[in-house]
Amino acid sequence: MNIQNTSKKTYKPLLILSMFVVLVISTTTAYFTGTTESDDNIFISGDIAIDVIQDNLFTVEEWFPGSEHTIEFSMLNNGTINEYVKGYLGGSWDNEELDPSVFKISKLEHKENNEWLTMSNGLELGDEFYLSDDGTIQTLIELNPGSKEDFRLGVKLIETVGEEYQNQTFVANLHLAARQSINGADWPSIY
Repeated sequence: MNIQNTSKKTYKPLLILSMFVVLVISTTTAYFTGTTESDDNIFISGDIAIDVIQDNLFTVEEWFPGSEHTIEFSMLNNGTINEYVKGYLGGSWDNEELDPSVFKISKLEHKENNEWLTMSNGLELGDEFYLSDDGTIQTLIELNPGSKEDFRLGVKLIETVGEEYQNQTFVANLHLAARQSINGADWPSIY
């Protein structure tokens, strides 16, 4: 019994010391905490919108081989983001057996300071051109929201077409694509 009394006496101070250590540590490590949250931050994406403005739709009657005509149009940025623009002229004959490559684009011009500047000569139907100083992707012109750029295309029927093209109708239309002007933005794949 003496051994049991001794061990009880030994445990009692250790128990008190342990409780004291736990009490000291728990009171010195108590911290105040709190949380908060900001008001909502709102992000609204911009949009890309390009329009073709053509004051007068172009109709040529009695179109003969070698004759050249000019189609004028404007590109208007109706979006909210600065953008680059590219396009191509497409078209087809009402008789699908006829070759559309006899329709040539002799030149593409851009109006700058009331003067027409040649961007490109000798485009084919479907050839892409860019809103740029030279018609290529290297010198793109940024189209700001609300701004408009004027262009014109010289088009002609080649001199060597045969009689199968008499009394036929060719319908041409302009296709445009726009992308935002920041680096890394992709062009639309289909337009």
